[in-house]
Amino acid sequence: MGKDDGNGGRLKSSSAVWEEALEQEFIYAIGHLNHVEQHLIEADSSIELPIFSPLVNEFRELRKLTGQVLFNVESIKSEKGGKEQRNAWESIWCALKHSSTALIHLDECIEKMIREISYLKSEKERVEWMQSIRTLLDARRRTMEGIMSMIKTGKENSDLIKEGEVRCREDLCLEEMEKNM
Repeated sequence: MGKDDGNGGRLKSSSAVWEEALEQEFIYAIGHLNHVEQHLIEADSSIELPIFSPLVNEFRELRKLTGQVLFNVESIKSEKGGKEQRNAWESIWCALKHSSTALIHLDECIEKMIREISYLKSEKERVEWMQSIRTLLDARRRTMEGIMSMIKTGKENSDLIKEGEVRCREDLCLEEMEKNM
């Protein structure tokens, strides 16, 4: 985590591996929190009652707070801006949220395909599935690279990006729905 700085604080590790691992943990946290939201929305949809909407909003808020900490850790500076149009930070946040969730879905697809491969009857089918799994593993790797690039680009251009609140238009859905009820 870092060494003691002698004043009761911690010095940041200079290890690039540590930094990348931390960024990836944030990515997974954001994706999993978003996944929780989606599963609770699916539960409400299946029973046709919004009984989980307060929990959805709680997990949504936790996801947004996690994103704000990520941006703070990454030293991305921003100022409050206008709310009328989607700005750069909203778009970056949206892309980060969706790409981290896609990463988790790719992991789930890979895991399920690996479990199912033993049930395939022919060697030809198993070989085709293995090729498909390799394709998904490559897509997963490239998705993570894209996410890391997105964070790096945001850091390098933080002076051009003026919005500090990490919200996606989708984040407003349940809040607006509850206000109208």
